[in-house]
Amino acid sequence: MAIETALKFLERLEKEDTLRTQLYVSKANSLEKLVQFAHGKGFVVSQDDMTTALNEYQEKFPKGTIEPLRQLPAGR
Repeated sequence: MAIETALKFLERLEKEDTLRTQLYVSKANSLEKLVQFAHGKGFVVSQDDMTTALNEYQEKFPKGTIEPLRQLPAGR
């Protein structure tokens, strides 16, 4: 179930420019910080679930991309 939550977060992140901008402004430059950002937006997921979701997620929208997030290191 948490993987589904992570997938929904990634879809929303891809779809919404403002959410994507907030993420980049927050300097979430690691998987841990991405998960903290997701928690702050109400998406409670673990780092393992987020990693799985990043690997499984298929982009759906032409304008946004989550591709840079796939390269985030696991640490701080």
